[in-house]
Amino acid sequence: MKLKELTLENCEQVRQWRNECLESLRTPFPLTKEMQEQFYHDVVCNRNARARYWGIHEEISIPFSKDFLEKIIPKPEKDYYEDVLIIGMVGLENIELENRRAEISIILNPEYRGKGYGEQAVDLLLEQGFMYLNLENIWGEVYSCNKATAFWAKILKKYNGSCAILPNTKYWDGKYYDSAFFNINKEEWLKCQK
Repeated sequence: MKLKELTLENCEQVRQWRNECLESLRTPFPLTKEMQEQFYHDVVCNRNARARYWGIHEEISIPFSKDFLEKIIPKPEKDYYEDVLIIGMVGLENIELENRRAEISIILNPEYRGKGYGEQAVDLLLEQGFMYLNLENIWGEVYSCNKATAFWAKILKKYNGSCAILPNTKYWDGKYYDSAFFNINKEEWLKCQK
C-alpha cells in the first residue's frame, strides 16, 4: 500500500464513500459532486492550504496467460498485469506549523474496512506528519455513534496515545453522542518504529 497524489476522479470516488457514513463526520451532510470538485481545487491542489491529503492506493496483480497478454501488450515482460487501485483517502487537516500539530482524517472504501488497510494507512500518514511535516502531535476526534471507535482505540493503544471523553458533542438522528478526543505524540510514535 502507498500514499499517492489524489486526482479529481479519486476525490469523486471518495465523496461517494464519505456520503455513506455521515454519522461519523463532523459535517454530517452529503457532498455534491460540485462541492467535492471545489474541495479538490481549493484544498487538495492548493499548496497554501492548511491541509494535506493523499490517496490510499493498493497495488494489485492480475494473472494472465502470456498468450493473452501478447495480444494486448507487445512482448510482455511478465505473465501478470499490475495496476493501482484507490481504496481511500487520508489527510492532515487544520495544520498548525507554529504549534506543530494537525488533525487526522481517513475515509476508506467500505469493502476494505476491517481488514487492516486502515491501520496501514494511518501508519503511513503518521510517518508523513511526523517525519516530513515535522509535526509533534496528530490529534483527532471520533464520535461514539461511529462504527470505527474500536479501530481508533486500537490505534491509540499501539502508539500509547492519550484520550479524553467529551460528553454530548455530536447530534445525530435525534440523539446526542459522546466523542473521544485523542492525540498521538511523535515521541511515542518513534518508540514504536524501533
